Amino acid sequence: MPELTVRVVDLADSRELRRSVLRPEFAPGSMLPGEDQAGTICVAALAGSNLVSACLIFPESCRWQPDRPAWRLRSMATHPDFRGTGAGAAALGGATGQARARGAELLWCEARQPAVGFYLRHGWQLWGEPFENSHGPHRFMWVEL
Repeated sequence: MPELTVRVVDLADSRELRRSVLRPEFAPGSMLPGEDQAGTICVAALAGSNLVSACLIFPESCRWQPDRPAWRLRSMATHPDFRGTGAGAAALGGATGQARARGAELLWCEARQPAVGFYLRHGWQLWGEPFENSHGPHRFMWVEL
């Protein structure tokens, strides 16, 4: 496998990966939730020149710590062929660094239930009870920056 690099990329460059993994029912090229948030940044892991994992981050208050500077992580996706290779961890680490560099004290997300273990392995914490949305069971999670 080629060496992984992490960098901020244009939202459109990661849209197809994120759509195919997270919202396959959307038409190719469709904008995904979170892309229209002010200040949105896309952080991606690349294997060589191939974008293999990506996520969005943007400033958004955290409901259980509303007085602290917070950013939200959304639309985290890793190509199925690159799961377990460190690509997701690399993108997540890049997102954490980008949020910290922009003054966030914490990063939070609404994690799909199958991804909870991934976030826990990377030092994230659970908050509140499980909940359902249109894409199945989720948990609120966060990490101190």
